[in-house]
Amino acid sequence: MSRILAGETTKYIGKQVLLKGWVNSIRSHGKITFFDLRDRTGLVQIVTNQKINLKPESSLSVTGVVAARPVELVNPKISSGTIEIQASEINILNQSKELPFPIDTDGHDIDEDLRLKYRYIDLRRPRLQANIQLRSHYVQAIREYLFEKEFTEIETPLLTKSTPEGSRDFVVPSRHYPGKFYALPQSPQQYKQLLMVGGFENYFQIARCLRDEDPRADRAYEHTQVDLEMSFVEQTDVMRTVEGMIIHGLEKVGFGDKILSKPFPIISYEEAQAKYGSDKFDLRSDREKQENMLAFAWVTKFPFFEKTEEGDWTFTHNPFSAPVPEHESWHLDHKNIEQIITQQYDLVCNGYEVGGGSIRAHKPEVLRSTFQIMGYSDQEIDEKFGHMLDAFSYGAPPHGGCAHGVERMIMILQQEPYIREVQAFPQTGRGRTSIMDAPSELDPAQLVELKLELTTHKKRTGDQIYTEILNLLKLNHCHDIQTYEHQVVLTSEQAAQVRGTTIDQGAKALVMYGDNKPMIVVLSASTSADTGALKRWLKIRDLRMAKPEEVEALTNLKVGSIPPFGSLFGLPTYVDTKLGNNAEIAFNAGLHTKSLKIKYSDWVKVEQPIVGSFSK
Repeated sequence: MSRILAGETTKYIGKQVLLKGWVNSIRSHGKITFFDLRDRTGLVQIVTNQKINLKPESSLSVTGVVAARPVELVNPKISSGTIEIQASEINILNQSKELPFPIDTDGHDIDEDLRLKYRYIDLRRPRLQANIQLRSHYVQAIREYLFEKEFTEIETPLLTKSTPEGSRDFVVPSRHYPGKFYALPQSPQQYKQLLMVGGFENYFQIARCLRDEDPRADRAYEHTQVDLEMSFVEQTDVMRTVEGMIIHGLEKVGFGDKILSKPFPIISYEEAQAKYGSDKFDLRSDREKQENMLAFAWVTKFPFFEKTEEGDWTFTHNPFSAPVPEHESWHLDHKNIEQIITQQYDLVCNGYEVGGGSIRAHKPEVLRSTFQIMGYSDQEIDEKFGHMLDAFSYGAPPHGGCAHGVERMIMILQQEPYIREVQAFPQTGRGRTSIMDAPSELDPAQLVELKLELTTHKKRTGDQIYTEILNLLKLNHCHDIQTYEHQVVLTSEQAAQVRGTTIDQGAKALVMYGDNKPMIVVLSASTSADTGALKRWLKIRDLRMAKPEEVEALTNLKVGSIPPFGSLFGLPTYVDTKLGNNAEIAFNAGLHTKSLKIKYSDWVKVEQPIVGSFSK
């Protein structure tokens, strides 16, 4: 007998059927037991007088006759509520242990780390089932639209070259080329442009993108985007295509009537900043927010460049963009840099950026000029981007494209607060993987095979740590560094006095153990840790200070000389928000006799600590 699904049972009244699924709930009434069987299509009630040891969430098969329920017993809450299955045979396929948490609630009140540890259980939750199903249907509708518009779906490599695209790369060591690394793609940016050079005029892919940037509510290490590129187009052509694609996708999944304005309004960056104070604004009224209406808008006419804290120029969005035609001469001559407008366009919805793209530089001299303005030498440009410059010299067509964030769109549709709620197996808010305990250490044999040696496992002197910090800061273009050599200082007050700084500016780095895992906790030297608040924030049971011998075993340094760089020792770094009230911070850098003072923003950029409020 072939299996049927719960959602099909009403078609089989009076017939014997076979169903398979999970025990959703059990209700015992003396000699008769009722339970709901759940499969991907919903629930169906099973009735049996057999004595059977049923446990919730066990998987089983049921053979029985479909019977109509009496009118007074019809359940209008489920699609199969007009029938029930009178079971003749029940086979337990796999008995379930007691669940680590309930799955009949929305789950928002359950510890996230616990939910992600047992994500395969959490995914049975109806809310997450609906989120993942909606995501699948939306992507299917996007594909339908793009195929109808004669786009070609092409996958681009996951192993590529590290280039500056706005975020840190995740890198992969090469076994065959010791000391050299691949990078995982932040986006398919360069390859999709090379596809335009290759003559595929309309390209798209559902692309996985990986960026080593701090996770937050709407951002994760991994995300999915609908990535497309078009040849022989202007800005309005791409925007019109993306707009049509999104409207089609939303209509197909039942949200078409939620769109406030069609076509989407177009607002300049300057106007957005003047009117809303942001280029990620929400156009809805309070009533429209309650109704979860979708307010899309395009933002255009962005400045191409902005100043870094060091006074250099960097791109605002994408270095591969082209300036507007009327500013191309400025761009090539490196004149009026602050006035150059780029052909960038962002799509916002309900206060989120849900898409972005540009008309690209397709002339080698324009792309080279972009990197020259940013301070790259011609040698550096040729080393990092010579392949692009060479490709553009072979008749590259004018082209442009856009990337549309799938997860952010589903977040908005489902009114979810975190991107993790619309991903099947996300990382935690602190960047650890679901279920599998990663990042984790490699087997020593793998390190040998890859010709890698971990400095965190080597015994380094305080002087070596001091030098490593200086090199790390310079590598990240942190130039405002004050160095101090002084007598031994053992207290925050002594350190502030010899440096000529305030106690508030002292970055006090404490080595602590939370649930037996070591970490670096950084506070202003004028405060102390509120251990209760820290435990609640980290969602841990036990917290204690490391003993002096434990500190030395982890860092090879003495207590009081620990710098606020847990990354140097393979430890996570947590920082209290009050330290960020200082423009500059100072700290002992591996020795009691050497200190550094740097910008707080530079430290955050380099160390990327996890920020919370836990001081008193």
